[in-house]
Amino acid sequence: MPLLLPTKQVVIMFILMFVGWICYQVKFLHEQTVKDLTKILLYVVSPCLIINSFRQTFSVTRLVQFSLIFLLVLVLFVFKIIVSSVLFNKRIIKDEQKRTILRYAGTYTNAGFMGIPLVQALLGNNGVFFAVPYLIIYNIFMWTHGIRMFTGKKQSFKESVRQAIVNPNIIAAIVGMILFVIQIKLPDIVSDPMNYIANLNTPLSMIVIGTNLGAINLKEDWHDKLVWSGVLVRNLFFPLIILGFLLILPLPSIAKMTTLIMAACPVAGVVVLFSLISNFEVKFPTKLMCLSTLVAIITIPVIISLANLMGI
Repeated sequence: MPLLLPTKQVVIMFILMFVGWICYQVKFLHEQTVKDLTKILLYVVSPCLIINSFRQTFSVTRLVQFSLIFLLVLVLFVFKIIVSSVLFNKRIIKDEQKRTILRYAGTYTNAGFMGIPLVQALLGNNGVFFAVPYLIIYNIFMWTHGIRMFTGKKQSFKESVRQAIVNPNIIAAIVGMILFVIQIKLPDIVSDPMNYIANLNTPLSMIVIGTNLGAINLKEDWHDKLVWSGVLVRNLFFPLIILGFLLILPLPSIAKMTTLIMAACPVAGVVVLFSLISNFEVKFPTKLMCLSTLVAIITIPVIISLANLMGI
């Protein structure tokens, strides 16, 4: 994949973000509207896209590859959690809230709203198929480890499983896997509307992300060294480490590239939500999320191109 292709696609996505930013600035989109669009993305658009990605010919090889990616992503999340705790320890980061936010930001990427659209644009439905394991593990960890980082409360196993399973992306993955394994072909009257809805994913996701960028003041926030430490760990350090892991694994190139793209995405917007519900100061996570997203216009194409040079 030449450098121009991922760069072009990322630039297109940032143009869509800019449209969202403009719409928010001129009051075409309001806070409640953005929340409603986010719900539509989460509960309608994204599930349609995930189910669509399973509409392919079944093979045992494909199922094994899916399972291997699932196990790989599980290991990667445990690795990121441990390393983030070491990098952002009490000695280096005295402020407990900022330390928690940086650890979370290092571990969790914007896989749903940015990773999936980028994978879909660059690799198509085959790529989205291999992105689903990342989404499943991401949601399981987010609603267990992730939320506990902020609240300090350890949920029961039953409650953790319930929150993970009721996530629409995981429900869609289960439905899609059933359709994939038993090879049920949806009638056109069902599949065609799903295709139309799934095609909304990229533009709608980027517009929603763009509305969040209005919270950043580049003149002030550009010089925050602590924010930059989080951006560098999330946007460069972990993607490069994961690239090294992927190089030695006997997996299809499309599966490796999909996992890398999902891991190279900027800080997840959920960091702001979790900060709000935990009564954390939200300016720091907002700056971190916004700057990480802006920097991704450079780092994502660089990571993808480096992977190509190394044979992925």
